[in-house]
Amino acid sequence: MLLLSVLVCLSSLMQTSLSTPVSAAKPQPVELKYSCMAVIPADHQEIRPDDVPIILLHGLSGNKESWHGFFEVLALDTKKKVCIADLRNHGESPWNSDEYDVEAMTEDVKHLIDRLKAQKAIVLGHSMGGKVAVHLALTYPERVEKIIVEDMRANGISSEGLQEVQFYSKVMKDLEKDIPQGVSEIEAKKAFLKILNERLEKVDLSFKMDDLRVIPIKCSDGKCKWRFNSILLDALLSNPDELLNESSGRFDGPALFIYGGKSNFKVGEDESNIKKLFPNAKLVEVADRDHLVHTSKEFMREIVKFISDK
Repeated sequence: MLLLSVLVCLSSLMQTSLSTPVSAAKPQPVELKYSCMAVIPADHQEIRPDDVPIILLHGLSGNKESWHGFFEVLALDTKKKVCIADLRNHGESPWNSDEYDVEAMTEDVKHLIDRLKAQKAIVLGHSMGGKVAVHLALTYPERVEKIIVEDMRANGISSEGLQEVQFYSKVMKDLEKDIPQGVSEIEAKKAFLKILNERLEKVDLSFKMDDLRVIPIKCSDGKCKWRFNSILLDALLSNPDELLNESSGRFDGPALFIYGGKSNFKVGEDESNIKKLFPNAKLVEVADRDHLVHTSKEFMREIVKFISDK
């Protein structure tokens, strides 16, 4: 009789476990390396503690320094605290080869908002950083006041854009062994930029590398290496959907998708899909720009206006 009772209990437990869906655990956030800048008003009043910061997120293989020159002007023009961060597996932030997708990066940015002691943030992301911003706004809409996405769709990439990203990833993988050694960081970046652009010029890409700040090389004691985890390149070459998670949900707040008219990412063609997730999204094309839009004056004007609008 006792044996029968035990079997009945085990059976009940198994049925309960099979019928109750188990929610997947979210990735554990890491402590992103970041820096912030704020312009103190002339009357020396401090920025209000409840002020909403602006967080800038770089693209694949980038780092927070790629925003230098832009984020200082943005802080001046908006009078807000502007923060730049290295995403996980990039720059000085922790590297993790087990959890490296957009979902994991999203948890890191949410954790960063907590560390800034902010209830909400305005998030601006370029390319892969734009995808992280999308995932954050749809997953945690209560933590995002406004979202700005630079040359990236809410989900997926155009076929031309994917070919471009995968070609770039393959070139970077092939050139990893050609990173100069025994030289200064500036010398290594200059030498690598020359080799990289010689490869890129052979195909019709919608972007070219011409800024040493975005060359992802770090040198110390003459030893030079990537400033990002090359597992991201492997993911893009083998299964990009594994890295760029599908995002779902709805964000009813202000959203700006700003993109290059010459970019192969073709964001403008995806307006209907974007507005299913972001009903109040505004799409703006910068006609003479490619994938890198934030170097244009028009981009800065649109961003400042969007952030300042009540």
